[in-house]
Amino acid sequence: MYLLQTWRPMAYHHGNLREALLARAAEVIAESGVEALSLRGLARDLDVSHAAPRRHFADRRGLLVELAKEAFRLCVVMMEQGAEAAGPDPVARYRALGRSYVEFARRDPAFFRAMHHPEVRSIPNSELSELQGAWFAALRDGAAAAQRSGWHPEADPEALVAFSVSAAMGAAQLLSDESWSQHLDFNDIDLLADDLLDLTVGRTQKSLMSTPNELTGNAAKRRAS
Repeated sequence: MYLLQTWRPMAYHHGNLREALLARAAEVIAESGVEALSLRGLARDLDVSHAAPRRHFADRRGLLVELAKEAFRLCVVMMEQGAEAAGPDPVARYRALGRSYVEFARRDPAFFRAMHHPEVRSIPNSELSELQGAWFAALRDGAAAAQRSGWHPEADPEALVAFSVSAAMGAAQLLSDESWSQHLDFNDIDLLADDLLDLTVGRTQKSLMSTPNELTGNAAKRRAS
């Protein structure tokens, strides 16, 4: 079962209003975007008084911060699970971290949007900063292990992690947002995501330019599907 399915749907019962507000907020964001989110609207959806949500969240920004915190926690867990499933090869494990992040964004765009929304980023919050740091540390450690095993040993470590992380972040944004992905010509988004990660990291310890056969094979599969 996909990890984030635990968040939806959730009916309100006495004593679990905070969890119900977060679950409904994720649904609203997924359906209509962050801009459609309001505490008053959530109260109406859950059939509670307009004042009830403020017992748990001072305002919409506070609720978004809590969603972002949970998103970073769940994303790190999903990335770690992906790396473990990839086996012992450090390069394959690093690729899996990025691929899992892209899949996280696609499967739960509400959490992904909360993680990166400007309102959230503008709010000083030490716990959120720590969780973001843990997310980045998982990627930094993965990149370092991959480089030690022979992946781009000639590259500056900071440039390498910046390049690969920014590529994964861009792929996640592109493939999780239909207003952008509609401009791409593809039939299988999973194969496309695989190709993007192969171009960035690759599935072996070789350079990203040394896997043309596999990339060509995936392209042919997309055209045939």
